[in-house]
Amino acid sequence: MKKMFPRSIVTRLALWLLAAPLLLASCNKDTDAIKAAKAHEEEYRKIDDALIQAYFTRHNISSSNYQRTESGLYLVKLEDGAGELIKAGNKVQVKYIGSYLREENENVVFDKSYGNRTLCECTEVTVGQGQVIRGWEEALKLMKPGDKKQVFIPSYLAYGPYPGNSIPPDEPLQFYMEIKQVQ
Repeated sequence: MKKMFPRSIVTRLALWLLAAPLLLASCNKDTDAIKAAKAHEEEYRKIDDALIQAYFTRHNISSSNYQRTESGLYLVKLEDGAGELIKAGNKVQVKYIGSYLREENENVVFDKSYGNRTLCECTEVTVGQGQVIRGWEEALKLMKPGDKKQVFIPSYLAYGPYPGNSIPPDEPLQFYMEIKQVQ
């Protein structure tokens, strides 16, 4: 005796096969919201880079003293650590101070690990788990145990057009970061 699929399964499968090409075709097209988000990021790539360069000019930081990544993240080496670069999956203890970099609010601290009632006065992050902003994720992967760096994060690698707790939208940020321990 032959077993047959219930009619509802066959009908669903036929409908899905008919709809699949339409659904897949729409995946390749950017929606208006995606296009607007991309345009916004492109605009702020230029704005944020100019703000970071203005900070460097005010503080006499020359291009020989920093590393700029393709994404627009800047790292200024303060002290070299030792060992291998941090990679995804590592648990990292980071001592940090986060502040603004625009001239009008420069050095206003919005967050810090100092005084957070932990022995190391740091925060622990598992790299690659989305626990921190994209700029931190990228910066951590460019650091080693013991590194001390000043990291300049464009707004689109921070909170973008969405305000953080005390951070305005489209705000580039700077962090003093010290890698205390890597596991």
